[in-house]
Amino acid sequence: MATGSEYTEEQLNFFRVCFITTEELTEGLRIIFKQEWDKRYATTLGESKDEPKNGQDFVNGEKTENQGRNEKLLKTMVNGNRAEWDCTMLFYAILFSDCVGRRRLNSGVKSHVHDLKNFRNEVFAHSPQAQISNENFQNAIAQVQRAFQALGLSTVNIQEIRNQAIFPTSHLKKVLKEIDRLNQEVKVLESQLQSETTRFCNLPPKPSHYVAVRNDEVAKITDVLKQLKETNESRLSYLYISGNPASGKSQLAGLVAEQIFKQSTDAIVMTLNAANLDKLLDSYVSFARHLKCSEYAVTNTLNDKDLKTQEKIAYIKSLAGTKVKLYASWLLLIDNVVSIPEMHAHLPDQETASGVKVNC
Repeated sequence: MATGSEYTEEQLNFFRVCFITTEELTEGLRIIFKQEWDKRYATTLGESKDEPKNGQDFVNGEKTENQGRNEKLLKTMVNGNRAEWDCTMLFYAILFSDCVGRRRLNSGVKSHVHDLKNFRNEVFAHSPQAQISNENFQNAIAQVQRAFQALGLSTVNIQEIRNQAIFPTSHLKKVLKEIDRLNQEVKVLESQLQSETTRFCNLPPKPSHYVAVRNDEVAKITDVLKQLKETNESRLSYLYISGNPASGKSQLAGLVAEQIFKQSTDAIVMTLNAANLDKLLDSYVSFARHLKCSEYAVTNTLNDKDLKTQEKIAYIKSLAGTKVKLYASWLLLIDNVVSIPEMHAHLPDQETASGVKVNC
């Protein structure tokens, strides 16, 4: 397998089997061997305590024929330390040795240890590839668990490995630690952004032709907006500018908004294009970014293919609504409105902080 490639689930199943075989199965067999040895020799040769005497007693109990046939195994086993005995040594000691396996081994113990031996041979040692299908893996581990339960051994670790989704390493630990550090930094930055307020004035686009100043109309509408704000304190105020297409409604609203922005030290101004839902969504995204809402939340919502446009608008509107409450005063220009009833549900409502909304 090429370095850096991802492991498949079938390959991870094989790794799980390797670990269970070399760790859990081997440790279980060590327990079974001690139980069987102590049953026979606790009062004569002494309990198995992983001492050299235990190993020498075991070797001395083997017939000459067995000693010759298993010479390589016995070179390690004679030390008496079961922690050094691998599966092959333990299977031999429990099933085939003269001093244990051939001395009245319980048929149940013998059968279940044979099941574990078959698992080691068929699923692990003789596997043609370093991968095991999910079905075969589940069946094999169930076989080990049944044998362990019948032998009175704990299956907790086997179950944990069976369900293990990742294989932690020092490198992964380092990466996760770095991710945690970055997440903490992001939280701090987002907290700062959430509490930070910056003034901005986003107006309707200006036409290429000359725009009349219209000072009298601007002054009149500005006074009306101020009166509405004072009268409707802590509530959302509305002002509608109506007229024929291309009559200058957007430019008049822009002149009013610019005047209010210049006269205030804390007001913000934003224009939402309500010509259709797609344009309105784009405007809300721009609004949220001007307000420095979480870019992660905005981008994820915008790119979520499972959400309809109306749902995206509703979510980003809620993000903006939360942040806009930090401002003492704000003015929204709802431009290019064709149908107020159609757009009304997607515009700021009474739950938003106090401000003024101008539909034009």
